[in-house]
Amino acid sequence: MPVSLFLMNKQVYLTHINIIRGQWTMKLRHFIPQTLKYKLFLAFLLVILLPIIILNMTHVQKFETLMREQVSSQNLEQMTTITSSLGSLLSVSEKTFTLIEQDSFVTAILKNPEAGGSYASFQQRQKIEEKFNAINNSVFIANSYVYYTVLDEEDHVYTSYGPTHILSHAALSAMPVIQDAFLGKSLSKWQLEEGGLTSAFGIQPSLLTMYKGLRDENNRVYAVVRIGVDYQSWLRSAIPSPMNDELYVLASAEGEIYGRSNTSNALALPNPMNTLGWEPTGSKVENDHIISYSKIPSLNWYLVKSIPTKFLFHKVNQLQQSYFLTTVIIAVLFIVMTFLISTTITRPLQLLQKKMSDVVKRNLKIQLPEESYKGEILTFIQAFNKMVRDVESLLNRLKEEERHKEAMRFQMLLSQMNPHFLLNTLNTVKWLAIELGNHQIPEVCESLGKLLEAGMRLDVDLIHLEHEIELAQRYIRIQQLRYDREFDVHITFDPELRHALIPKLSLQPLIENSIYHGFAKIERAGSIQIRVQKQENKLVIEVEDNGVGVGNAGSTSSTGNGIALKNLEERLVLLFRKEGTLSIESIPIGTLVRIRIPFLLSPPYSKGESLHVDSSLGRR
Repeated sequence: MPVSLFLMNKQVYLTHINIIRGQWTMKLRHFIPQTLKYKLFLAFLLVILLPIIILNMTHVQKFETLMREQVSSQNLEQMTTITSSLGSLLSVSEKTFTLIEQDSFVTAILKNPEAGGSYASFQQRQKIEEKFNAINNSVFIANSYVYYTVLDEEDHVYTSYGPTHILSHAALSAMPVIQDAFLGKSLSKWQLEEGGLTSAFGIQPSLLTMYKGLRDENNRVYAVVRIGVDYQSWLRSAIPSPMNDELYVLASAEGEIYGRSNTSNALALPNPMNTLGWEPTGSKVENDHIISYSKIPSLNWYLVKSIPTKFLFHKVNQLQQSYFLTTVIIAVLFIVMTFLISTTITRPLQLLQKKMSDVVKRNLKIQLPEESYKGEILTFIQAFNKMVRDVESLLNRLKEEERHKEAMRFQMLLSQMNPHFLLNTLNTVKWLAIELGNHQIPEVCESLGKLLEAGMRLDVDLIHLEHEIELAQRYIRIQQLRYDREFDVHITFDPELRHALIPKLSLQPLIENSIYHGFAKIERAGSIQIRVQKQENKLVIEVEDNGVGVGNAGSTSSTGNGIALKNLEERLVLLFRKEGTLSIESIPIGTLVRIRIPFLLSPPYSKGESLHVDSSLGRR
């Protein structure tokens, strides 16, 4: 693929990605609150309410798990006790074979039923049954669930219970299990036999049975004993007052259910049950039931307990429902209070926003009512009103200053018209004087024009020393022509200082001060000394005259001269701040005026040279 085509495809792909990103951004903005009130409201919900609800739900789930584990542990402990009890019952029942076998009275009757002595057959049967009851009571104390049936070789059948019908010795002897017992094949394992009306042993309940032959001293089987344990009655009595919806069952290792504690929950467990993979003891949750089980090793059966979780957690569910109802109520109240709080907080801001819009529309002619608010909001409102007043006052001052500036600009433009007219008039007078052959008038007009032209340059504040001296000399020529050269002026400066910068028209008012003040009352010829020199990083300008001095000027001084000196002093302050000073001092003969300003040197620019201002102060 060419590089250009690859870059084009990449650009198209990036453009497509940016378009999709922009579309998703626009969609997300519809779900993000735009106003401060709803942003605060959403922040309260996400930061406070939602974490509380999630935390409480997590605690409820942890509580349910903990309670389930506790119930399972209690069930397993209870069922281990019950299965141990059943195992003990079966073990003790098996041991009663030995008690019967060792009872001489019973063995005598069973070995030789015809030699009963003074006892008739009925009496023998009654005595054997009493022995059975005595053995039962001696071993199990009370509430015996063990039933005995004994068959001898002489067609006699003895029982520890009252059968539902007359037992047939022939029918019982024909049973394979009894035949095996008479042959010495005793069964040492418990087996399940169904009861009922048709039972050969005339007993209703289903029993766990075991057969064993009684042997004489010659190891001959002379009788067979059948021991039956009513496991269902034992199960119902072994359960300590089962609660409603609790179900205990006995099930085989294959899951076939053989006994239940009650019938109210007949459908709670399937028959057969799925016992595949069960451990000897354990607990699990299945179909909204907690199923706990414990194995009976002697039978290879399981004792199973089933409890519906809805019943087990009935109180918990009630508490949970009450909690959720309380949570919902609190959440609703929290939402309402949050909305009210956010509204209360943002209402003054919305009012301020509206009022600020009104401020713009009405040109600050608006104030918020301070009596409607309290606390921090009142301080905020007062600050807003003060800000509006201050801004309004500032705007009024700015407008006033703008009007003054416009008036000053008008006056400046008007004043600029007069000098232009005056310059044109001076030129006219100059050429008229030249035509008339007068040489002094053209010189005066030219000097006056240069002074006026320098004064009109409002964009220039500092000029070279040589230019300032030239302007001063033109002013001197005019004054010497007026006073017929009654004073002399001597100017002294180092030629290297000719490009030093000084304020424009700063020498003219000093010379004027000497002429009008110093020479007004003297009889001698006037003299003015102008000296310019550099002292360290300062430029010092001195104007000295031999006039009457400062203290003797009296009332003859011109009123305009003081204004000119004050104007010069203010110009120095504006240009150089504290670095520019003007001082006037009296000397033995006359007056000395001294100006001190920063030394600034600005040579004229020539092609090929750098343009700069040299100053030891770094001023440009």
